[in-house]
Amino acid sequence: MPPIIKFNWSRLLIIPSLYMLLLPFGDKWYGYVLFILLALLFWRSTSNVKHRERSIVIQHMCVMLLIILFNPWNIWYGLYPAVVTGLLPSFARITVYTGSMVVFYIAAIWYHVEFDFGTQDLSWIPILILLVGLPYFLRNQQISNQVKIELLSANEEIARLIKIEERERIARDLHDTLGHTLSLLTLKGELVEQLVQRNPDEAIQEVRELQHISRNTLIQVRKLVSDMQSVRLSEEVIQASQFLRSAGIVIHLNSMDLEKIPLVNGKILGLCLRECVTNIVKHSQAGNCWMTIFENSGSFILEIEDDGVGMGSVNRTHEGSGLMGMKERLRMIEGKLHWKSNAGGGMNITISVPKIEKPFSE
Repeated sequence: MPPIIKFNWSRLLIIPSLYMLLLPFGDKWYGYVLFILLALLFWRSTSNVKHRERSIVIQHMCVMLLIILFNPWNIWYGLYPAVVTGLLPSFARITVYTGSMVVFYIAAIWYHVEFDFGTQDLSWIPILILLVGLPYFLRNQQISNQVKIELLSANEEIARLIKIEERERIARDLHDTLGHTLSLLTLKGELVEQLVQRNPDEAIQEVRELQHISRNTLIQVRKLVSDMQSVRLSEEVIQASQFLRSAGIVIHLNSMDLEKIPLVNGKILGLCLRECVTNIVKHSQAGNCWMTIFENSGSFILEIEDDGVGMGSVNRTHEGSGLMGMKERLRMIEGKLHWKSNAGGGMNITISVPKIEKPFSE
């Protein structure tokens, strides 16, 4: 997970410190005291949660005194308690302190101008508006950063679950492919041993069957190894298109730039695409297949449609198992699968997966 860079809020004190050197408070030493107190409280409260709300109150009092004792333009010092207010954990607390700030700052300015706004420059009002919005902006940024952290953590967990699911699938495939075959080879070997002396001709025939079974097993193992290899979605689309064409099915492809799809999304879509195309070739009796891949509202959509016999004329148990397997795989990343068997024949399957951004190195 990439590190979250924290902003050093004490840097905000550099400019006002230089400002005071250029435009000092003169012999009014209490102006410097108020600023130093404000700066210390600001520095302390940005790094320490304890007594943060009490520090905000004292900072506002310092700003109010700077306004009353000097001029209304010192309202811009309210930037510092406003920043600390934005670090509070709830919008309710932020609203309380922001609302109090508006009331007391206006009262301080009103007192400074001797209760007469008509003869004063009101250009400080935009600064006050900025101070009101700043805490809410900072709180929203905090929430956004927290969501990003949780999303990265969730993505790592999804990647881990995908690996576990793939291992389980490989184990099932190996058991289904090799378990029965090896048992059959064992039985054939025992039979050959019994027939060698009693019926050599039949023994030779059994040996030939053994050779045939072993060749088929080797082909199946090679296919399993090929399926285990992680391919990009673009490669999976090419293989699916070739598979459909070799079965005499015309492929109509409409796709976005597949290289823009993150690896995790592409892997899930590729596995679902492989399952769909296999079912079309084996069961649909279709002549055409339409495949569309696009992005919509933060999700990637895969639509596959054919003009075959539809769900009603195929083995429902097999189809149900295939769709169920895809739903289980999609459920890990909160993906969705919708399908319908068209009235005039054919199937329409829509698969959507939410965007999952992964670091490039992974």
